[in-house]
Parts: sequence; structure tokens; C-alpha cells
Amino acid sequence: MPAKSSKYLLDNTVFIAAVKRGWTKSTELIYYLLDSPAELFANELLIFEYEKYAKTLGAYELLDYLKKAVIQVNPSQEEIDACAAFFPESELSDIVHAATCLYADAVLITNDNHFNKIKKAEIIEVWSNTKAIKRILDGIRDFEDFK
Repeated sequence: MPAKSSKYLLDNTVFIAAVKRGWTKSTELIYYLLDSPAELFANELLIFEYEKYAKTLGAYELLDYLKKAVIQVNPSQEEIDACAAFFPESELSDIVHAATCLYADAVLITNDNHFNKIKKAEIIEVWSNTKAIKRILDGIRDFEDFK
């Protein structure tokens, strides 16, 4: 059962980890969330990233499942502005992903260190893949990352 929140955004790093080396705990996490009552959010840029990596890694089935399940939203300029200060301008997609989480009140699951500043500022909740796996799949509610 999903921990704390039941709203998530799965960064492309989670998608890559789920398909790059066969069935992994990341794969299990994605399918668990897809089959649970959790709400998964994405924006246009994230969908584009999923498509790019699905093509590169041959993960069309997971892509199709994700695209049918995610709730596609676009954050407002206000939410984008609130998140922009925590990223270099060159990381526009990461800004939009963070703003999408702010808009949807969703937990961002990622292995991308670009989100460390916004995580530390507690603008949005950010979990590593490991934290998500430990909390959601393993039921360890008090698991915290050591970063």
C-alpha cells in the first residue's frame, strides 16, 4: 500500500532503472503503483522523455501502460516560477517536473541529484528510488535516505 501520499511523479530515471536491466525492484515499483489506487502524474515533457527512453531501450509495453495510467497535467507559470530558483536554467524539464509535483501535491520519485536543492528546501517531497521501494514495496515507513 502506498506510504504517506498516494500521488507520485516517476522521473525518467525510474523508468530507465525499470527497463534497462530486465526485471528489477524499480520495475516492480512501477507495476505496483500502476496496479494500485495511487495516482501517477506526468507532464508533456516527462511523457516525451518516457517515449525517448522507451524507443532507445525497447520498452514500448511499459510506455503504453504508463501513458494510459498517468494523469497528464501542466503546472502554471506560478508553480514553475516557485521551482525555478532551485535549478540551473539548462534544466527546464526538471523545473517543470518539480512544478508538476507542486501543482499535484505529488511525491517526486527520482535518482537525479538535480532535485537535491528543492528537496532540502521542502518545496516538494522528493524520494529516491530506494526510498520509494523501501517505503512502498517493503512497507518500511520510517526509511530515510542518507543524503
